[in-house]
Amino acid sequence: MRVPVWWVLGALVVALVAAAELQNALSGGAAVVPYALLVPLVVLGAAWFSRHEVRVEDGVLHVTGARAPVTAFGPPEVLEGRALRLWLGPQAHRDAWVTVSPWLRTAVRLPVVDPADDTPYWLVGTRDPVALAAALA
Repeated sequence: MRVPVWWVLGALVVALVAAAELQNALSGGAAVVPYALLVPLVVLGAAWFSRHEVRVEDGVLHVTGARAPVTAFGPPEVLEGRALRLWLGPQAHRDAWVTVSPWLRTAVRLPVVDPADDTPYWLVGTRDPVALAAALA
């Protein structure tokens, strides 16, 4: 779930404009400090937001920060566009486990069928929800 290149480029433009504005207030060697701080900060931020991973391996769903056996879930539901917006907004449950990045427009909703777990569902953002749903089935 990597950050799209155009998001990184946009963030770099904003960082460069902010650094140029800050440069005007500084003199001498201190004028490069805004560039030396903001540009690497954008690159590190993009790398940090791109660290998420979703995979199914040996009957276990691995999502950055969590994992669960595939048998803990009911049939997966592929969500796109309006359906995803509804599950992120008005239909959202406060106890749901959600991992969706803002640049993703698709996700898979997995109802939790384990009676010992009070989480109603997992909502997992992915670029290929059909492949994830097939791997879970």
